[in-house]
Amino acid sequence: MKAHNLIILLPLIFSININCSGKEAHTNLPANNINVEKERASDSFTFIIPLHYNNKEYSIQLLCEKDSVYTNVSSITSNLPLPKEFYTILQDNFNSSTGLINTDYESAYENYKNLKFKRTDFVEYEKKYVREFSSKLLYIFDVDQDGYEDILLLDLQNSMRDNDVYVMFKGGKNGISLEENFFNKAAFYGWDKTGKYLITGMSDAGERKLYKNQVVGDKLKRVDQCTEYAVSDKFCW
Repeated sequence: MKAHNLIILLPLIFSININCSGKEAHTNLPANNINVEKERASDSFTFIIPLHYNNKEYSIQLLCEKDSVYTNVSSITSNLPLPKEFYTILQDNFNSSTGLINTDYESAYENYKNLKFKRTDFVEYEKKYVREFSSKLLYIFDVDQDGYEDILLLDLQNSMRDNDVYVMFKGGKNGISLEENFFNKAAFYGWDKTGKYLITGMSDAGERKLYKNQVVGDKLKRVDQCTEYAVSDKFCW
């Protein structure tokens, strides 16, 4: 951080002291050197995403660096052992979404500074009914009810408007692993009212085709389907 010395020249003020002893008059010159420092953002900062996983506390750490005037998420680490595919998708998410981090470095720094460099709002731990479902970066829940929590990670590279695609990372006694094609490229919209069935599908401007699924053998099995239309106020399930 550079310090700038600002020298302010004030008119010379002469103070003439006259007394009966006939002593020489004195001229007093005030010192007016003022140091002014302007705070600026550091060239890098780290923020964390706290995680509660299987009753233990973990976090994901993201290092952001200044690249010209842009924000570069240069490193992602975690004390929770995660597959390399998880880091790849997460990195792509931050590279493609200004909703996660501002591309302008100064704005990103100030925003995360105000948030105390922590984002608890990126993670959801409860099943959300399809009408109350909102896009979160991470959903942590025992999806297949095998006693181990799973992680659903938003995949923005394969998502579209109103079609948020998630990737399943399955938890087990041997750690966390990628469950390939768990959602079979369909968007994920949350759970039904009972919390037993996952709702997937595909949406466009005119209609939303929905599927009700249950987990069978680490895969989704479709048990019902329904279509909602933009011109109708009737909803499935």
